[in-house]
Amino acid sequence: MKAFADRLDRFVTFVGMAGGWLLFLLAAVVCFDVTTRKFFVFQSTLMQEMEWHIHTVIFFLALGMAYLRGSHVRIDIFRDKMSERARAKLELFGMLFLMLPFTFLLFTYGIDFVMQSYAQNEGSVSMQGIHHRWIIKSIIPTAMVLLFLALGATLIRIVLYLKGLAPAPEAFARKELPAAHSETEAA
Repeated sequence: MKAFADRLDRFVTFVGMAGGWLLFLLAAVVCFDVTTRKFFVFQSTLMQEMEWHIHTVIFFLALGMAYLRGSHVRIDIFRDKMSERARAKLELFGMLFLMLPFTFLLFTYGIDFVMQSYAQNEGSVSMQGIHHRWIIKSIIPTAMVLLFLALGATLIRIVLYLKGLAPAPEAFARKELPAAHSETEAA
């Protein structure tokens, strides 16, 4: 079971890291867009839409990996005071009754969203913009599949942890923030 969770983790991490390489493309598109607007008075809707779409792809491809690494947003008012075992149970409850249903809902509606966009041949309102919006919209169900795989890997690890067969998963480990130093301490 742990080996299967590790394979899921590696796949989701690989996709998230591969998506990270798109940051170079995003930087190049932004630099080109800013340079041409500033110095050549060339305003391109295509470039601006490319920026939004590349940013969206980066975010959605990294979503599952962020969950696996525990770097997603949490509200840890009560959770930080809990024992590791209690946090594991809370994580299990949240996964089963909140995250999995929500992920499934987003996947289901995401598929409909893409199909409707494809059927309508949806594109940019600008003639210079990006056409075939269904392509960018397809990242939503794709990201939900990746998140579902990340949830599956974490679910397996939590069950193994609660049975005493594995260490606590990284997804809900307590993150210690570095102590902030005041200016008087630095001097």
